[in-house]
Amino acid sequence: MPRASPLHYYPAVVDEPDLVIEPNGVARSVAASATALSAYPGSYRLAVAAPGMLLFGEAGGAAGTRARVLMAGEIVTRMTIMEVINVIATANWRGTMLVATPDWERRLFFDQGALKGASSSAVDDRLGEVVFRSGAISRRDLERVVADLSPNDRFGEALVARGIIDQAQLFQFLQKQCVEIFHGALLAGEGHYVFQLPMDSDEPVGAQMHIPIHGLLMEGVQRIDEMALFRERVPSNQMCPVPVPDAPAPKKLDETAEALLRHCDGHRSIEDLARITGHGEFATTKAVYHLLQAKMVTLRRAANIDTDTVARLVAAFNEVMQDIFIAVATYGGVAQTRATLDAWIEGSGYGPFFGQGMDDFGCVDAALITKALIAVEHESPVEALHQALHELAAFALFSATTTLPRDQELTLARDVNRRLKQIRIE
Repeated sequence: MPRASPLHYYPAVVDEPDLVIEPNGVARSVAASATALSAYPGSYRLAVAAPGMLLFGEAGGAAGTRARVLMAGEIVTRMTIMEVINVIATANWRGTMLVATPDWERRLFFDQGALKGASSSAVDDRLGEVVFRSGAISRRDLERVVADLSPNDRFGEALVARGIIDQAQLFQFLQKQCVEIFHGALLAGEGHYVFQLPMDSDEPVGAQMHIPIHGLLMEGVQRIDEMALFRERVPSNQMCPVPVPDAPAPKKLDETAEALLRHCDGHRSIEDLARITGHGEFATTKAVYHLLQAKMVTLRRAANIDTDTVARLVAAFNEVMQDIFIAVATYGGVAQTRATLDAWIEGSGYGPFFGQGMDDFGCVDAALITKALIAVEHESPVEALHQALHELAAFALFSATTTLPRDQELTLARDVNRRLKQIRIE
């Protein structure tokens, strides 16, 4: 693709203008915009003056030596970018299109009715993320490669040098990266776009692609329409498909669905399965949708478990439970209290949270609980654990009343209740 022109998008801040035009026609920039505009010194002419937009073009110089904006405007619907690119493809224009939203900028270079290259500021569009989602590299190895890169190193070449992928695979990943950036740009629902003709000084850099625009647009339309349908039953890629036992198999399953079923275990998310199978999020989501239609899988939310939070909660509650057991042990009621608590756990429905239950000191194992939480079907397992631990401590304190003298009971209750109030999910 050509050398990137200095196109930038500065999202507007409500009630903070970048340029103020006085009634006498004198224009002045505010501090924030003055800093941004300092990168573009020179003379400009007013090209378009319309309600809601002013467009300035560089003044002077031959056509091939100055930046020339052919189209620019606001993104008003999710079809805006698709319609503009369709015009570019139909007219067979050559140039760079900037699609900018408050969250990211994506640049697409078109020539001869094809996408020749693309770049993006979005983290998910980085080549490393594309390779990771394809299953060719683990997250740990990806981080190691990135950490070892020098400022002049290229990530793709580093992968080839390490033998993780070969040269042909690198080109395929670069092509896939361009396609994903293109499809990401199509989904923009707000922001602005600018299509700029190349200058004579622009020279090709990086890998040159040649992906027909019309094919990309047709696939983009299909993705937008089908993904809207899929999202009615598959809310996100964090959902976990769960195979239905003894479900009758349909007469024919495509390759993607078959690969997905082989790796479904009820705990892997759609994102995980997309990586493992290498089919990508869209194809995997489509396969999950069809398997849902065939009643071969159901969906459950992925367990969002922060092991550090679980360990902190369990450690705090263990301290409370130890104090209760020590107080009870003073009067010889540990065996009775433990038996009472074990029976309560079994009958309360919280059994799956506590794994093998309590030890002789009233403590539970954080590692076993974390493992148990992964298998628990609950939308917020850590919050449910927090509630279960609170109820367990409350019942343990209640059980101690049959063993402790009244004054000891009141002292213990005040201490336990004070400490329980301080144990929260941050």
